[in-house]
Amino acid sequence: MVKLISKILFAIIICTPAMAADSSVSERQDCDTMQSRISELAAIESPTDAQSDELAKLQAQYRTNCSKSAGGRRATTTSRISMATMAAAAATPVAAPTTTKETVVVNVGSVLKDYLADLQKLCDDLSSDIEMLADNGTSEGELKPLQNQYNANCKEIDKSKTAELDVETITKNVNAGLCEDGSKPNKFGCCGDEIFTDMGNLVFACCPESGGECHPPLNDGNAL
Repeated sequence: MVKLISKILFAIIICTPAMAADSSVSERQDCDTMQSRISELAAIESPTDAQSDELAKLQAQYRTNCSKSAGGRRATTTSRISMATMAAAAATPVAAPTTTKETVVVNVGSVLKDYLADLQKLCDDLSSDIEMLADNGTSEGELKPLQNQYNANCKEIDKSKTAELDVETITKNVNAGLCEDGSKPNKFGCCGDEIFTDMGNLVFACCPESGGECHPPLNDGNAL
């Protein structure tokens, strides 16, 4: 019986150091992995809120699990250097991301210009597709719907021109506070492709984007 107990105690003494070594290796690996992630997050110039929260949690967890008291030693030299790096990164203020607002002037002229450019691109693509299908042996009968669509929309892309108005009609419209074509001016008192422009010295005018003479703004179209 005494011999049996001695053998058991001997086995425990032999196995205990091995188990402690395995635990130490695992803990060191976890700390190295944590430190690698901390360094990765600290290097981000403009972190998201989620990344900032993750960095703070990892730093707290690292201090709790991977740093010992001043009376002991830190696990490795790598950890000692990494902690210094981490502290410097934490002390460095992170600049908040900046956003710039771009002012886009939208008027009749710009909307029409963009629309015609998009339509021209679609027409060019349709023409290329028709040619490709024809080269691959598609018959004229099969291509007829595509060709009809192209002829209807792409032979004359810009159909924005309006009929010429007589002088009497133009004068009547302007005297009524309307644009020459009888439409209401926008809230700045400008018509068509005109842009409300600061001429300086508190003088404002409506100037055609396509060129031409500027004129004083009409009344706000919303008030008419």
